[in-house]
Amino acid sequence: MTSLVSLARILCLLALLAAAGCRSAGPGGGGPPPSAQGGEGNASRPGSDATPAGNGWAWTAPPPAWIGMPAADDREIAFTYGHQHLVLLDADGRLMWDGYRLGLRDVAPRLTPEAVVAATDDGMAAFRRSDGAKIWDATVAERVNTPVIAGRLAVASTWEGTVIAFDLADGKVAWRAALPGPSLGPPATDGTTVVVTWDRADRRTGGAVAVEASTGRQRWAVPLPGGGISAPTVTPSGTAVTVAGDLAAHALAMSSGEPRWRTPVEGAGSAEVPPLVVDARSVLVAHRLGGLDLLDAATGRRTWQVTSDGAAVRGGPALGPEGSYAFPLDDGRVLFAGPRRATELLRPPAGRVSGLATGPGGLLVTTVREAPVNTVEVGPAW
Repeated sequence: MTSLVSLARILCLLALLAAAGCRSAGPGGGGPPPSAQGGEGNASRPGSDATPAGNGWAWTAPPPAWIGMPAADDREIAFTYGHQHLVLLDADGRLMWDGYRLGLRDVAPRLTPEAVVAATDDGMAAFRRSDGAKIWDATVAERVNTPVIAGRLAVASTWEGTVIAFDLADGKVAWRAALPGPSLGPPATDGTTVVVTWDRADRRTGGAVAVEASTGRQRWAVPLPGGGISAPTVTPSGTAVTVAGDLAAHALAMSSGEPRWRTPVEGAGSAEVPPLVVDARSVLVAHRLGGLDLLDAATGRRTWQVTSDGAAVRGGPALGPEGSYAFPLDDGRVLFAGPRRATELLRPPAGRVSGLATGPGGLLVTTVREAPVNTVEVGPAW
């Protein structure tokens, strides 16, 4: 049974109503955030409107807008809401800017030192990180996933079965490469090679494809059992790790695509639920049945495992301190677990958790959708 302390913590972090010292931050405390004025690409920016308190804060989107998956680094947090707004908050929950572009997808944006790059229903758009001004808006008539950054390029897979590289300076398409089937999750990269997974609608065949990041030239292609293939991740040891339809995690050599290891897990993969690199030696594999397996990155040996009664469809796990993990389940709950912490399944009072990220200061960033009022919550739930 969840303890009173745990209940207070989740109310502080995942509820709209403040508890245990949390108060609303940003424009959510007194109404909707300022909207962009004067057309697409403009952004509004108040001077400072945060009200930090205790160890956490909450930012509220104007009802009934849903908030998409978050992206965060050690400085700021980015997310989309309402299919048309891209927001950047600082570490204390202050609204840096709110940019407008109709058709923004609810997948996580990508943060670079100079820009926030966001997927759209028909391409990609980049906004200047300092003030939210639109840098470029590229239309390719395909549904684009969260990109990876490789040098001067933002490289993304698409639902229509393509890998496309956008020049970060002007948004021009540098190259594009066809896949054998649709790719519903983000790619991964080691900086020089981009790897993408695909899974045909008939669920019979799928695979992984690696291309040169600079040119799009195919380096290798490997078939994988279809019926549920996760987006990949790339480990420091030089492998691409994914979960496939044969209920197993697969590690493929980034240099050649050769299999390194295969480890059975309880469920198939989900396209928008990639594994998570924990450190140089470990990778955390998430599967469709809402479980996590901590594997040795070099051998695939399982060192820890947790199961749940949920399902995982969108959003991968987030890494906390001292071996703690948070994992969003499709019914709205969050699985908190780890080799050195008690396992807890916690639910926000309303709505569903749309995504998690590790934010500034190592705090947990949680975004909520399908509630009467949707929020971004930041706090130490680990």
